[in-house]
Amino acid sequence: MSRPLIIAIDGPSGAGKSTLGRMLARELGLLYIDTGSMYRAVALAVIESTISETDDVAVGSLARRIDIDLAGDPDSLRVTLNRRDVSERIRNDDVTHMSSIISTIPAVRRAMVERQRELGKRGAVLNGRDIGTVVFPDADVKFFLDAVPEERAERRLTEERETNPAATYDQTFADITERDRRDTTRADSPLMAAEEAIVIDSTGQPIEEVFQRILETPLVLQEENLKKCLDEMEGPLRSTVTHWRQMEAYRILMPEDSPAYLKELFCSNLRALLEILQT
Repeated sequence: MSRPLIIAIDGPSGAGKSTLGRMLARELGLLYIDTGSMYRAVALAVIESTISETDDVAVGSLARRIDIDLAGDPDSLRVTLNRRDVSERIRNDDVTHMSSIISTIPAVRRAMVERQRELGKRGAVLNGRDIGTVVFPDADVKFFLDAVPEERAERRLTEERETNPAATYDQTFADITERDRRDTTRADSPLMAAEEAIVIDSTGQPIEEVFQRILETPLVLQEENLKKCLDEMEGPLRSTVTHWRQMEAYRILMPEDSPAYLKELFCSNLRALLEILQT
């Protein structure tokens, strides 16, 4: 039995990782893991404690002790800190600022990487800054999303104004620039594109267009075609399908433009396998 499908999406702040990660996870029926939310939860824990963010040892120890969990579907992901829902709180400016500081601490990153690997065992779409290089260097598909800083700042400003109407472009741009500097120069797992990553510059492109480019990636196409095939089957088979999708069969190359008889042969073989698994 092969391990489940892992898709890594890396890139700087405001590149569209979260939006596209949710869209892709929903499309493929995979778990969505927003690793940035995990660092934000650590940041909130630091804010609520008596620990100084400059004390690397203490912050690293705290990151290992606290309980962080992600639950829900891609569009309503809930983040809990020590069993308390902090999904809204971690989006506040003070947490954002603290997160950019504590995420550079090696002990914090090691603690989060361990948790992310555990969560990803079921198969997932993960976004972050070191997913394809550190967390899952053997991910099945790796994307690196980017855009010019000015456009990324505009995108982030739109998000910030949902909770802070007084947010300004100049401040957001300054924050983006500083975050880029920290992410790319930190000693532990700096932001960079993995060697095998598919680099996508989304500058000036609608999110739907970028998403379509992602869906056209061969392995993603295979998974999507499999999902379409499974959707044609009757409901009673679903429990078996869940087990079956962990197997290597989803790697069979079946491009969108494959002849109809090949697609039918694939689905016929799949149905036969399901019958065997049900006995």
